[in-house]
Amino acid sequence: MGMPIELSVFEALTSAGVAPDKARDVERQLETAIQSGQEKLRAEMRDQLMTKSDGALLSAKIDASESNLKGVIASKLNDQLRWFITAQIALAGLIVAGVKLL
Repeated sequence: MGMPIELSVFEALTSAGVAPDKARDVERQLETAIQSGQEKLRAEMRDQLMTKSDGALLSAKIDASESNLKGVIASKLNDQLRWFITAQIALAGLIVAGVKLL
């Protein structure tokens, strides 16, 4: 990561008149709080950010869905064409039958 930030909390507290043992306790508590915050942030990032493997898996799923969708569309278009041709033949038959009756 980046360069570590050096906090001179101990020196600041001792120069302000806080007892050294109390200043050390405050410094340790601050370090613990910072570490805890960083761990929570890292855990949240792991949960919410996409990794390269997540991206590859998503891409594979999208490709599979796309090919499946193309197959379904082609099938539906074939069905539609079959119905259209059948309707045209039936209509032509009705017209021929109508003309013969006249």
